[in-house]
Amino acid sequence: MCGISGIFDSRSRGTARQILKMTDTLHHRGPDDAGHVFGSARQGRLLHQGSDVCRAEEEAGHTDSILDLSLGHRRLSILDLSPDGRGPMAFQDGAYWLTYNGEVYNYVELRHELKEKGYVFCTRTDTEVVLAAYAEWGEDCLRRFNGMFAFALWDVRKRLLFCARDRFGIKPFYYYWDGRLFVFASEIKAVLQHSDVRTRTNDAVIYDYLALGLVDHSAETFFKDILQLPASHHLLLDFTDLTLRQQRWWNLRISAENSVTSASQAESATNAFRDLLMDSIRLRLRSDVRVGSCLSGGLDSSSIVAMINRQLTDPKWAGRQDEADKPSTFSACFEGAGIDESWYIAEIVNATHVTSRKTVPEAHDLWNELERLVYFQEQPFTSTSVYAQWCVMRLARDHGATVLLDGQGADEIMAGYVHYFGPFIQDTYREKGIGAMVRNARLLSRNTNRPLWQLIGLGMHKRFSPPLRRAFQKLNASLNPPGPVCSCLNRADIAPDFEAAHGKRRRLHRERQEADPTQLLALDLGKFVLPGLLRYEDRNAMAFSLEARVPFLDHRLVEFAFSLPMDLKIRNGWTKWLLRNAMGLLPDSIRWRKDKIGFATPEEQWIKHGGHLENFFRSEPLQSQGYYSEAIRKSLSDVNNPQKHSIPGIWRLVNLEAWMRVFQNLDAAPYGI
Repeated sequence: MCGISGIFDSRSRGTARQILKMTDTLHHRGPDDAGHVFGSARQGRLLHQGSDVCRAEEEAGHTDSILDLSLGHRRLSILDLSPDGRGPMAFQDGAYWLTYNGEVYNYVELRHELKEKGYVFCTRTDTEVVLAAYAEWGEDCLRRFNGMFAFALWDVRKRLLFCARDRFGIKPFYYYWDGRLFVFASEIKAVLQHSDVRTRTNDAVIYDYLALGLVDHSAETFFKDILQLPASHHLLLDFTDLTLRQQRWWNLRISAENSVTSASQAESATNAFRDLLMDSIRLRLRSDVRVGSCLSGGLDSSSIVAMINRQLTDPKWAGRQDEADKPSTFSACFEGAGIDESWYIAEIVNATHVTSRKTVPEAHDLWNELERLVYFQEQPFTSTSVYAQWCVMRLARDHGATVLLDGQGADEIMAGYVHYFGPFIQDTYREKGIGAMVRNARLLSRNTNRPLWQLIGLGMHKRFSPPLRRAFQKLNASLNPPGPVCSCLNRADIAPDFEAAHGKRRRLHRERQEADPTQLLALDLGKFVLPGLLRYEDRNAMAFSLEARVPFLDHRLVEFAFSLPMDLKIRNGWTKWLLRNAMGLLPDSIRWRKDKIGFATPEEQWIKHGGHLENFFRSEPLQSQGYYSEAIRKSLSDVNNPQKHSIPGIWRLVNLEAWMRVFQNLDAAPYGI
């Protein structure tokens, strides 16, 4: 796990000196080592390897070369802890140079295959395997990788830069391109270190955040002209004609079938799913440093902990059986709150005998660390649960873990969210009639503790008359209020000019509203939900120099899940039925939980705590005040105004303001950990 950076400047204006600052900005992503490569991309010539800029410039002068390419790398040592793993790494006598972030978990198998083809390896890293795979298969090497990655590979002979990102965008890749200057890095803050890249807000993305609650849903970022390479895409920068071409290299195939599955078919699917998840975890335990796991007490993280425990104790699976290698678990708890999951955490700890570490995040700590958290997240986020995750990552670092496994992705492949109920019941009504719909609604009501009338209404509301539909939506909202903190701003709360300029973007929600259940899962996986969660986890983990691994996003497991009918995901009134059925390792108290807390925090209490909110918005000038109404601004800064906590989207307003303060003054921000 590392931080990568690079510059190609066709005008050759100080790329060597600029790359040093960019790479230093990523120190937290790779505190163990650093490396740089300088070259003439258009002439196909390496000039210098190392951090001596003067040597690189002298070499360019001696050889009459144009120094137009610089690559940087910060290393967090996970595999092969020796200096042999330093990046950027060369292959085949300097024909290829790679700056690489991530892990290709099946590197052992790929290395064996490539050895049989005659390749010789000098390190025990997966980095060298990526280089050899490109040398053998070219761009098609990506399809052979099982893992998370973002990299830039300089093909010296072909005079091009090959950049790629993994199937789900677990690892980040940001870039700036103006036709002559290409700047890329693992994080936006590093791209911003280049003198030609200005810090400018992207108002369209800010509107999506405030009005629609969307983040990381497109190639655009909150910074104008800085883009992210989309998940499952690669790009080629051709140095000879200065063209940049981007292409999708992987697509998720979705089954259109929604048949009723027999008991024998369900059992077969259960066994296949269990074996794939077990193998995914086996691969993700490959490490030369200490591995731990996040544990919320929910089904997903508990499943991972139980399977890790099985693999480290069962000779059939065990790669390491030393008791000292057993991982610790790391959890955030909220003692006394209705969202506290300490009891469930204790259940899984007692069942597996892992070592449990806990942290108790507090409101005053959130406010004290808010700007530091925003600096590392780089873009606004939608919930204070990001801070709870931040505290878990710090806890893991303090107890010596370097690699953490976590449960991201399970809800998106196994239909774990409440908002899947409506499309599921609608599909049942359309395909099987009202009787089947009512039966499924009753089962869901029994197993989710939701009123039957609500579930039936979710299935039928599109057929209601307009007045009845509005009445149902109002009643449904009263039962499931989004809360004053995390909900989106209303049209009336947004500044009139801002709404007029961007209000048409509200149509971005429509594709979700019309999607069937499986299509909605795919949209959440690739666009609306998971990309934001992956960004939060990557930045929180890397802020503390940790690598986070997500076994539910093994592409084999995802592809298998999307080949199955929805009947195996929501079945007999249970969400994530296939995962529950596969997890006989778990106590039934966790396996068949009816409540879903979803790593929640006492968000509203934190916002109201100790007058922090009023003090925060009394600052002058407010950077973000042009985006929302004057009435909201005055209300938020008035300690005696009881209406301020009824304003939708309070947290979004806080987070946006903090983000603008941090990144309007980036050079002066001392936000080291």
